[in-house]
Amino acid sequence: IRATHPIIPLILEYRENAKILNTYIEPLLALAARARVRTTFVQTGTGTGRLSSEKPNLQNIPQESEWAPRLRESFEAEEGWSFVSFDYSQLELRLLAHLTADEKLIEAFHNKEDIHTLTASQIFGVSKNQVDTRMRRIGKTLNFGIIYGMGPRAFAETSGISFEEADGFIKEYIRRFPSIKLWHEKIKAEARTLGYVANENGRRRWFFGINSPNPRLKSEAERAAINMPTQSLGADVMKLGMIKSEGALKRAGFWETKARLLLSIHDELLFEISDDILKDTISLLHKT
Repeated sequence: IRATHPIIPLILEYRENAKILNTYIEPLLALAARARVRTTFVQTGTGTGRLSSEKPNLQNIPQESEWAPRLRESFEAEEGWSFVSFDYSQLELRLLAHLTADEKLIEAFHNKEDIHTLTASQIFGVSKNQVDTRMRRIGKTLNFGIIYGMGPRAFAETSGISFEEADGFIKEYIRRFPSIKLWHEKIKAEARTLGYVANENGRRRWFFGINSPNPRLKSEAERAAINMPTQSLGADVMKLGMIKSEGALKRAGFWETKARLLLSIHDELLFEISDDILKDTISLLHKT
């Protein structure tokens, strides 16, 4: 309804600004006035095994808002130290390729191709060198949307395209990557039969609404079931990465005295590292 009345964009702008003020600026200023800002990690706060962060939530600092750059610049490392971020490139898409054994995705990753360009070329029916920025953006949205069981309506809203276009792109994606759709159906069937979905390491998540007569509850449960194996396996990879990083830094004699692990943010680990060992430690962690 954004275009139906001039007041709608103003309400949305006010809502965003109020959220930035109440959720981030005021709480962070209050915390910083007392001591160094620290978060609390909750190991049982998500259904997929990801760590969640609260009081304050430092995993959800805005990225795309007009306030995002200023908010992110407001965080400072200790004097003589630097923040260093390490992330796993397209972790969940790589796991999706592994879990579904999709030949096109696996080949693309082995060849170090841009997976979003590949998807765009497939759904638009053009060669990879004909894919423009808009096409790649839509391909990227669809890639991650498929992991989360996104339907055409949500895809249309996220991408800024019509429902008909979104529905057509999803159908073309399924036609081009049939093993992904077959895997989705297999996961939903398991959830309906067993009541839960398990990832490769045995982590389970129960879905009590998967057989609900309520279409909305059933649809939500199916989307969550599709997402579970990739996101939970990604969470396990991140936790293993945290454990290995700690071990490597302890063996080097850097742990806590010269390097600290501050945050786990989905597929990213954020460290604070003393500037005098920065180069060596970045190389060490990258190899780990």
